Amino acid sequence: MSNRYYIDPLVSVIHNDHVTLRGSEAFHFCRVMRGKSGDEIFLFDGVGGLFSGTVDSVQKDKVEVNLIEKIVTDNECPLKLTIAAALPKSDRQKFLVEKLAELGTHRFVPLQLERSVARADSNVITRFQRYVIESAKQCCRNVLMEISNETTLDNFIKQTQNYGSENNDSENNVAQNNDVNDVKNNNDQNNVAQNIDDRNNVIPRINRRDFLRLLLHPVSLGAIGQITPKQLLSDNLPRNIVALIGPEGSFTNREISTCIESNFIPLAMGARILRTETACVTVAALLLTYAG
Repeated sequence: MSNRYYIDPLVSVIHNDHVTLRGSEAFHFCRVMRGKSGDEIFLFDGVGGLFSGTVDSVQKDKVEVNLIEKIVTDNECPLKLTIAAALPKSDRQKFLVEKLAELGTHRFVPLQLERSVARADSNVITRFQRYVIESAKQCCRNVLMEISNETTLDNFIKQTQNYGSENNDSENNVAQNNDVNDVKNNNDQNNVAQNIDDRNNVIPRINRRDFLRLLLHPVSLGAIGQITPKQLLSDNLPRNIVALIGPEGSFTNREISTCIESNFIPLAMGARILRTETACVTVAALLLTYAG
């Protein structure tokens, strides 16, 4: 919708039933949309609030808006999906962030992996946040997708221990055979799969109420517990899911072993090799569309 504007808390001000829009949103209304006093617009605060309002005055660097009412609506998916991925090359990053935000992803975490081809410095994070705002305006989403700072795989795995922790108890954890911890870091990808296969593991028990970790990897890992989308969607999804996606050169053997040892479950996404951004958007569309 072209008449939706974001109330940026860094530059705009809400006071009682009045909003002063500044910054890029004021510029967009004045210079791009050629807005004027009396126009009816919608404003959202990025954390779920949506308001209708009438423009009171238009000045050089700000737009004064009188709020009419707060609109009660909730179009957020009940599934809190976190996508953690190595960044693709810069020309595909915008597509990745925009589509994840439009689909309803809760959080995107840029990962620095051993074969990463791009980094997410402070300028990149700021650019991603702009993409999220533009996507929210377009798709009528009133909650902004979170953009986390770039982190390493090891740090991210530690952070996931807290995801969904409000419902965490012994039976709410993904169960997996501890023999996987004996898997060694091999030089050949097939050797990693074979070593894990030799442990004779079975598909892990999945807690379908609270939390699930998924690993998207194009190489079959045998009996380690790789599941298909059909198996994953055969029952109610948990409330929190983390999906981990590697770089163009894929995960290293060490990274695969680390993920398996940390109870990430490999998810099969078909026989074709997907680009990083394609895999991210595909799994988001699959899970979030199904969850509602």
